[in-house]
Amino acid sequence: MFNIIYKHKFVLGIFCAVLTTLSFYFPALAIEEKDDYDSLIVRPSKHIANPRRINRLMYKRGFIGFQKVKDDLYVVPLNESDKKTKIAELKNSGLFELVEPDYKFTLDEIPRSRNYVKIIKSNESNDLNDNTNLTDISNLTDITPNDKDFSSQYYLKEINATKAWNVTVGDSSLVVGILDTGVDAKHPDLEGKVLQGINLSSQNYSDQIGHGTEVAGIIAAKTNNNQGIAGIGWNTNVLPIKITDENGQARVSTVVVALEQAYENNVKIIQISLSTNQFSQTLKDAIQLAHDRGILIVSTAGNTGVQEVRYPAAFPGVIGVGAINQSKQIEYYSTRGDHVSLVAPGSSIYTTTLNLGYSAVTGTSFSAPQVAGTAALVWSILPGLTNDDVKDILFQSADDRGENGKDPIYGYGVLNTEKAVAIAKSTKSTFEVQQTLDEGIGKTWITK
Repeated sequence: MFNIIYKHKFVLGIFCAVLTTLSFYFPALAIEEKDDYDSLIVRPSKHIANPRRINRLMYKRGFIGFQKVKDDLYVVPLNESDKKTKIAELKNSGLFELVEPDYKFTLDEIPRSRNYVKIIKSNESNDLNDNTNLTDISNLTDITPNDKDFSSQYYLKEINATKAWNVTVGDSSLVVGILDTGVDAKHPDLEGKVLQGINLSSQNYSDQIGHGTEVAGIIAAKTNNNQGIAGIGWNTNVLPIKITDENGQARVSTVVVALEQAYENNVKIIQISLSTNQFSQTLKDAIQLAHDRGILIVSTAGNTGVQEVRYPAAFPGVIGVGAINQSKQIEYYSTRGDHVSLVAPGSSIYTTTLNLGYSAVTGTSFSAPQVAGTAALVWSILPGLTNDDVKDILFQSADDRGENGKDPIYGYGVLNTEKAVAIAKSTKSTFEVQQTLDEGIGKTWITK
């Protein structure tokens, strides 16, 4: 009897091992494509672009509550019981040039209970344009701000942000758009750094989940104010655009509108810490438009722990960011694939959170903001750079890991903020010399 049970367990163990191995090379075995949508995105054919005609056609087919997203895009709500029938009906009608699911995005964090740490407000001023209050750095390589919990932020030294601050601490005119759960603008370490936000999803304007507030702290927490933590961009400001519902889910249509809102509000960098494994032509087009408008988009590589494609990181022009541990090895949860461009620390990232407190959080959700924050520093040195220039600098300055060159695990390598700003600084000198030579011609030039 025991031999039979043992044999069954042995066979089961072998089967699981084989399945696990196959899932790495064939991710479809590991992650089933999800039927994760409750609405459609449609674009009517040009010959029926008249809004009144579109309304009549939709009502005639029993679609109630559809809404215009932008230009010629509409969102059509579906019932779970007949959504496949409705999709087929719309596709076969010949009235629409595009019919696709309005897929949901999920937050790329590792779920855990947050330990909220209350802080005491300081009365000391925080003049970020004056480094006289900093620890004496005349004989040091690293700048050490006086923030009380700075020692908990190991990741700042891992990416050499503390050395980069010798060159720049950012520019307040440069805005990073955070497409997320909202941001708590009243947090003492974010107060004054958060622009008037935009709410596109939930009826509640505030950040009820904490995710967006955590992302914001990594990028732009008030620094050298004798409390809390340090942000990568001391002077960088953020614009929260709330795209999630009360469950922390966003939809393609909401992201599309958010990208438009970011552009209208002069955002230069967009941080998206949500992803999906479902391709959307609508999202691809919106990402391409944002890129063509000069916006740099940073997104998460995903937390599935297998090799699969994640969007929007896989779209051209987007920087997809994976997670490494303190030994600079890839984290078990970090998704592998060609969409991985860079990696940065992703576990126990100490940052701002709800209840005016702080918490250590984990996931590629918190690796990506380190890249966005670094991009803001690079751009602050030379505002004349294009989004592709900044992206190239981030790639060139990365510390290669894994296979030589770009690979599906580490991308171009580990984010190195110090090297990135150093390249930007040297580029600035060359740029200014060439700009002088080209004066009157209107030519801009940059070394790659």
